[in-house]
Amino acid sequence: MGKQSAADILKQHAQRTTNKRVALLELLMSSPKAFALSEIEKQLTISVDRVTIYRTLHTFEAIGLVIKVVDHKGVCLYMFNLESHSNLNIHPHLRCKECGNIVCLPGLPQEYLDRLEKYEIDEMYFLMEGVCLECQDSKS
Repeated sequence: MGKQSAADILKQHAQRTTNKRVALLELLMSSPKAFALSEIEKQLTISVDRVTIYRTLHTFEAIGLVIKVVDHKGVCLYMFNLESHSNLNIHPHLRCKECGNIVCLPGLPQEYLDRLEKYEIDEMYFLMEGVCLECQDSKS
């Protein structure tokens, strides 16, 4: 999506461009990290209640602007969905313990996905935790 503004992205997705929506999308676009709802509340520069944030995140997820992952504690984390991200097949993510960034990992093998077709799966969340390549390199 390049350096498009949050307002332009919302318009492209036929969404209202309210100050709250723009502020939330700008926050998510500003970082490769995934944010918990409580972190989003703290970092927003305008006053937005928790229910509005949650509903907006749900809307953004439904239209593909946001990806939701669940960490090992069961906390939902939200991150901006880069355009290139949507072109990848189903894949896990790595959350770096050092820098907090989320890294896309290689897609799951088609054989694995084919076996899952037997099941009625509503959502799949894959989040691993470890150290990203950049943080490993900086330690060396």
